[in-house]
Amino acid sequence: MVRIKRREGPVDYRLCNQTVTVYHWDGGDGYSRRVIEKGAFLDFKKVQGVSKTGSTEVNSFLLVIPCAEVPVSVGDKVLQGEGPEIADRTDWAGFIPSKVPGLVVVKWVDPKYWKGRLVHVEAGG
Repeated sequence: MVRIKRREGPVDYRLCNQTVTVYHWDGGDGYSRRVIEKGAFLDFKKVQGVSKTGSTEVNSFLLVIPCAEVPVSVGDKVLQGEGPEIADRTDWAGFIPSKVPGLVVVKWVDPKYWKGRLVHVEAGG
């Protein structure tokens, strides 16, 4: 269990009271699981996308984590609540949004600073 220490900043973080699990693959044989207990805000939304074939519904999300270090990277998987352990490549390959409700894959990470200090990280996809 990892506890993220909240930082003081210009934003009210009272809504960052959800538990999320962040999964990271190091590119080799290493997989890590970090539970951020009652220290995150994860919001899902549906937006309209436009493609060559017309309008489509697209799911997106916003993750906000008040922190002193960047706890999430592009390609990480995030699950609302406390998720299961991931032991190997087979577990990782089967752990996908189409099979696991509430699982998302991070496509962008945007650290936010105030007075030269990291105060929170926004991520989404």
